[in-house]
Amino acid sequence: MHVPPDRTDRARALDAVIHDVVAPAAGEVDQTGAFPSAGIKALGEAGFLGLSVPVEDGGAGASAREFGETVTRLAEACASTAMVYVMHVTALSSFLAIPEAGRRRDHLRAILDNRWLVTEAISEPGSGSQWWSVSSTAEPTADGYRITADKSFATSAGHADLYVVSTRAPGATGDRDHAVFAVRADQGEITSGTWQGLGLAGNSSTWIRFRSEVGPEARLYAGTDGDGLRRYNEANQPVYHLGVSSAYLGIATAAHRAALGRIRSRRYTGDPAGFGARLGDYPVARRHVGENAIKIAGIRAMTADLARRVDRGQQLEELAVPMTACKVAAAEAASAVAREAMMASGGIAYSRGPLTIERHLRDALAASLMGPNDDFCKELIGRLEIDGTSYHDL
Repeated sequence: MHVPPDRTDRARALDAVIHDVVAPAAGEVDQTGAFPSAGIKALGEAGFLGLSVPVEDGGAGASAREFGETVTRLAEACASTAMVYVMHVTALSSFLAIPEAGRRRDHLRAILDNRWLVTEAISEPGSGSQWWSVSSTAEPTADGYRITADKSFATSAGHADLYVVSTRAPGATGDRDHAVFAVRADQGEITSGTWQGLGLAGNSSTWIRFRSEVGPEARLYAGTDGDGLRRYNEANQPVYHLGVSSAYLGIATAAHRAALGRIRSRRYTGDPAGFGARLGDYPVARRHVGENAIKIAGIRAMTADLARRVDRGQQLEELAVPMTACKVAAAEAASAVAREAMMASGGIAYSRGPLTIERHLRDALAASLMGPNDDFCKELIGRLEIDGTSYHDL
């Protein structure tokens, strides 16, 4: 896999992938629910599946800022492709957290050399936004472990080549004693459902069941007394929150851009309301545009700030409030922007047709429900602010 060494070259390569593959397929992905395989393949061929991996391990060694900007660009074109990519990079964080350099490099080299798509299988039907409360098990065997896991809302389910699966650690005494395993798609009996979402139609975020036998090398890390969960949170949560926030910034930007195109081009016969012949002459249209520009500027600033914090190496306890707040702000803003864009553009924006605003609105509505959902996040921020609770003691 060739990764362009220069950021400018990577930006050009991303432009080409989006222009040639991702954007042209976005409408079909949305209408049919097809998994965006062509876009993910093109991203892999261009080196973007290893964007966040250190150079010494075969990746580009890109910053959190570049990761966020890449996600935003993808989401402007196709939200499903962007979300699949977010979960790939998030899942890679579990491998980057392996403390032994040789073992870490072996895993990452296999992923990059084979251009594997990786994803997480963390949430369970009985946990919801409480992702730490897992019932899945890893039973030690003579040759490794027997994974028994029933997961829900796993992006790329049935399409990924490698899954990062959380279970209770062997010998666990509670649901915070976590182990994290890498399970290949060809290991054991793995079955998954069919995703039929209102939005994000192609990201295959559905249930998946593992009945897998894996070797000892599949265990990425584990710990009792909350250590396994702590390691997972520190490795994955900042990347995940930055990724989803950046995706919803992209969705909001796309909706705003579509509305601007409509407002600038819409012409009336004569001047029926006395404001002028253009929709853009109407004060209400200008107000909608102004509202959206303000919201987008706000979440762009918040995602940029979160990326800077991650790049500076801030610890999870310092990141807990800003990353959680960023996710909520991006979720609420994306839905609000898409709705304002529809109101500004008129009835044509409600129909499937020349405008893409209705698609962006459906995609945006997933944001507040995506775990941890906005209600949980707001209550969590309250606890962190009022009681000084540790993120690890959720």
